[in-house]
Amino acid sequence: MTLPPVRQVGMGAAMVAMLETEARALKCRSVYLLTTSEMKFFERLGYAACARSAVPEAVRASRQFAALCPATATSMVKRIG
Repeated sequence: MTLPPVRQVGMGAAMVAMLETEARALKCRSVYLLTTSEMKFFERLGYAACARSAVPEAVRASRQFAALCPATATSMVKRIG
């Protein structure tokens, strides 16, 4: 989440685009994320909600997915390659 002074100026979208570029360079075909509050923002960037069970095991095993984000967080995916 970006702080109020820099909201609505494209900073969040630019950060996501930069991460997607890095993922493409690493030959990733999809990007997965969890969000508790910004589903609409990510939908505007091309992400779609997906079942947590549809997320690859390697991602589900990550500390962020398994422990830091609550079970109520929405899983999202975007095909990038």
